[in-house]
Amino acid sequence: MTQIELQEKYNPEGSNLRQAQLRMLEMLKFLDKICKQYNLTYWIDSGTLLGAARHQGFIPWDDDVDVCMPLEDAKQFQKIMLKNNPSKEFVLQCHRTDNCYFGCWSVLRDLRTEYLQDSKLHQVRKYRGLQIDIFAVEEKSIKFFFHLASFFQNKLINAVLYKTKSRIVRCLYLAPAYYLFQSLIPLFRMLSPKRDFIRMPYGTMWNTRELSDIYPVGRIEFEGGTFSCPHNVDNYLTSVYGDWRKIPSQDRIKTHNVQVVFK
Repeated sequence: MTQIELQEKYNPEGSNLRQAQLRMLEMLKFLDKICKQYNLTYWIDSGTLLGAARHQGFIPWDDDVDVCMPLEDAKQFQKIMLKNNPSKEFVLQCHRTDNCYFGCWSVLRDLRTEYLQDSKLHQVRKYRGLQIDIFAVEEKSIKFFFHLASFFQNKLINAVLYKTKSRIVRCLYLAPAYYLFQSLIPLFRMLSPKRDFIRMPYGTMWNTRELSDIYPVGRIEFEGGTFSCPHNVDNYLTSVYGDWRKIPSQDRIKTHNVQVVFK
């Protein structure tokens, strides 16, 4: 299918998905502005980067945005959002702002929308608007520690979120486990050597990315604007997706099948 045919099928102008994508574009512009103002490094990642390189914008069926930040920059971004409150439209979702959020990464959430998702993890959270996932990447790592952290996150945190019905009991039970997990992560970093690649946050087991493909970051066109991207987009996407230029067949396209309510 051509680009125009894909847009007509998945995100035609005026559709719920297209409205959501345009709202997330505003969120990405906000994040880009803050990073420029405070000299923070970030780059669009995963499906967002793939969309920029292959479609010059959103993948027609995509409904979220992914960015990566070096760990120290992510900490600074969180500090700015929590202390200065630079926006009345967006909020940074982390455990400090949502005591039932136990994710491995922070999320920039829109306060004027809400995802309608049949997901227990989603439903227990305070903020459920359109999102930008912000992954604080790790340069110091040992693979065993990442396996251990992923096991902890999935078996001791996510599993309880799924099985426990009471929001109050869930939060009271998980908070000690979460803070134990957070206290272990600095120990993992201290014991790990610095690598020539990065990993996604502790608690995940996603692909590694080569530092030589990332720095110095560049800019790429996305929905009529430009945003930060890895230095070598081709190598970066190939390491994650293989033949990233090839659009998948219709039966292999996966959508989240969510609706967005605009308030």
